Amino acid sequence: MNKQSFNYKFSIIPLLGAIVVSNGFFAKVSAQDISAPDTTDSVAVTVKNQEFPQWGYYTVRRDFRRCASPICGGYFIKQVNLKATPCLDGVFRSECYVSAIDWTSLKVSPSELAKIQNDDGSRLLLRGNIVPVTFPGFGEFGNLRVKEAFYAATAAPAKGTFVGLKDNGIRCITTPCFSTNQLVLNKPRISQVSSIDLSQTGATQKQLEAATSEIFGKGLIAVVQRR
Repeated sequence: MNKQSFNYKFSIIPLLGAIVVSNGFFAKVSAQDISAPDTTDSVAVTVKNQEFPQWGYYTVRRDFRRCASPICGGYFIKQVNLKATPCLDGVFRSECYVSAIDWTSLKVSPSELAKIQNDDGSRLLLRGNIVPVTFPGFGEFGNLRVKEAFYAATAAPAKGTFVGLKDNGIRCITTPCFSTNQLVLNKPRISQVSSIDLSQTGATQKQLEAATSEIFGKGLIAVVQRR
């Protein structure tokens, strides 16, 4: 496991859904399972392993094109940290179009669900997979079935690398102390880091305290920038 002594700027605090960033989760989080390691740099390549290619962490943006549903009016989704996302037809693209988002598997309160559904997508991170849905007269389209949803603590643009942060139990008497495991979302890449800086995020003190608590608890999803 690589060790990196970084100070990080923090911009995402999870509000909705559970965070599972345990050692067992690290081993299965990768959204792509393909033989060529550089395919994520391509704009469009064929998926080589169809077993579980559309699972991962996604950002979303609404489709405001004016044409008949389900052809238009859905969402464009993109797996974070990847240059290309596997779509329903087995092709990697910069974004995938889905006709709708399926929230039925998301276990949150009605008020929390309304909050994320009313967001324009700029503050959302969704974990789920693309499933096929057939529309008579139109053919097959993908829907994003959501398992977990995360809502940004502030409205600042999330620029950087999306990661999961989890205390690993290491304790030191001096610095640097590599006591936090960092998992790059959608990639099988884990490292140990120190000196996570939450002070420049614009989050409230209560939110910062909650974020720190999550690192020592179930784990925290964050967008980080190396300084």
